[in-house]
Amino acid sequence: MCDKPPCIHVVVDWRRKVFAVFFEDSLGNIVQIPSSRLVDACRKVEELLKKRVREATGDLIDELAEEFLGAELIEECEE
Repeated sequence: MCDKPPCIHVVVDWRRKVFAVFFEDSLGNIVQIPSSRLVDACRKVEELLKKRVREATGDLIDELAEEFLGAELIEECEE
């Protein structure tokens, strides 16, 4: 489904007038994200960008995930 993971998918069923938002990782795992959380996150990002806070890149991403989310780095292997 996703050419360059991670991806965020918005799936719409126009007939029933419903939608859902999903996150897909590099392993193909798909998790539903409540749209309200996504909207809140987008608002926070917009506020940070207005304050000229830059988005983390490279190794800093892993450092932030470990420090603030308690995440552990997992090496991904390509098949």
